[in-house]
Amino acid sequence: MIRLIVVVPFLLALVIFSASNQDPQDMWMFTYSWKSSIGVLALSVAAVAFLAGAFCFWVAEFGQRRRARKAEQRVRELETQLEQVKATASTPVGSHSVPYSATPAVTHTEPAGSAVQPPSEDLA
Repeated sequence: MIRLIVVVPFLLALVIFSASNQDPQDMWMFTYSWKSSIGVLALSVAAVAFLAGAFCFWVAEFGQRRRARKAEQRVRELETQLEQVKATASTPVGSHSVPYSATPAVTHTEPAGSAVQPPSEDLA
């Protein structure tokens, strides 16, 4: 929106200037000379400046687009890895290891006469 506020008055002034300056003038650059109106010259200079600006913008965007493509590729790789981790995490534990038994294979018994003392209530 701000661009339009800046560009539209500039273009309007340029068109008014070129419409009001229609008298042909002798112009030269180095050894070349020609007749053209000042308005056409102003429009030509504006068109060349626009194309130069568009080219500079395109070059700057090229690097950003390359970084964006690399980042998108990295995101796809990480999403694939995340799906693999979720798939392995959702499989039951017993499917890859020794089957789980509800009763322990080894039982531990206290020797006769030794009793485990409960923790004391006097903590103060």
